[in-house]
Amino acid sequence: MDVRYVVAAAALIVAATSLLVTAVVLMRMAELTRRLNELSETLREVERVRQQLQERLRELEEALRETTGASAGCTVPPGVRAIAYILPSRACTPEWRERYGDRIYFYVYANLSVYRSYVEEDFRAISMVYNTVIIIVPADDTKLYYSNLKLLDSIAAEQGLRIMWALLPKWKYGTEQEYLVPGTRMNRLVLSVMDFLSQLNSTWRIAVWYGWIDRMDADDVLSFYNSLPDRLKPLYAAWIDQPFVRVAVDLAAKDPPFLVVTELYSEDALSAYSNLLPCQMVVTGYHGARTPKEWLEGISRKLQLIRGADRAIGVWIFYDINDGHGEEYAAFRPEWGAIPDPFRMQVVSLSKPP
Repeated sequence: MDVRYVVAAAALIVAATSLLVTAVVLMRMAELTRRLNELSETLREVERVRQQLQERLRELEEALRETTGASAGCTVPPGVRAIAYILPSRACTPEWRERYGDRIYFYVYANLSVYRSYVEEDFRAISMVYNTVIIIVPADDTKLYYSNLKLLDSIAAEQGLRIMWALLPKWKYGTEQEYLVPGTRMNRLVLSVMDFLSQLNSTWRIAVWYGWIDRMDADDVLSFYNSLPDRLKPLYAAWIDQPFVRVAVDLAAKDPPFLVVTELYSEDALSAYSNLLPCQMVVTGYHGARTPKEWLEGISRKLQLIRGADRAIGVWIFYDINDGHGEEYAAFRPEWGAIPDPFRMQVVSLSKPP
């Protein structure tokens, strides 16, 4: 047989084999593409159903509030274990305090996507002990601000955490107190931020800060709540710091239909005011801990003073070292390699699964 025919035949066989392999690969790729498309469609359907269920839940909460009276508007699930959070522990610097007057402006002027891995690392540690993260933010309206809040929501959802937003009105469009007055620019700004937060998947509550030495009136808080759109009322909470606890005392006499968050740090304050309302969260912390054991011992004494069955508990704060405030209430330090659990009184290694 002519060698040329043999070579040609071999070439044809190789070409045919290549075509066959290519066809098989293309078929498999087509099948994978089809399956991916089907999976994407299924995920979209699951998300659609989830959104419908979430909306239905909010409708039912509102219906319950209207049917059974104002006090039914406040429901706190048992076992709320929360911790406050501002700056990522591995990117904590005094820059934001020094440049903008408050570290919380990190969420207005930083591009949080640059710090995403740090926040993810922090939220993973948080999820090993807590089920709720309290994120402290100012009221603002820049595109970067809204995208940062959305990213925080996404990271929290990935770690199975719900969010309580602690909203400090600040002074973007007027004095801070003006948020209480319907129709003012500050009021419209706060409502706009609350509306945006209400649409995020991980939002549990939106706690708006109240407290000025020259203005301490529970009626201010009640009037603000009553002025809210119905869709926001189930999410609203009043955040009251220890110096203004008299407002919480006055609110207790009026049976408010919303959660009241009280920051209480001294032993006297914890003993006297931790059981003011049936719908109350107590936020406390321990200053200056250098080891997880020291922090656990210090916070244990505080928690033992909190009265009230199934009281919602918040810890101040995940990390605040070198943040420009110098408070040093950190409940966690990266160098510890572990996070202390104040509810089971043990130190949880970060190498362990949640």
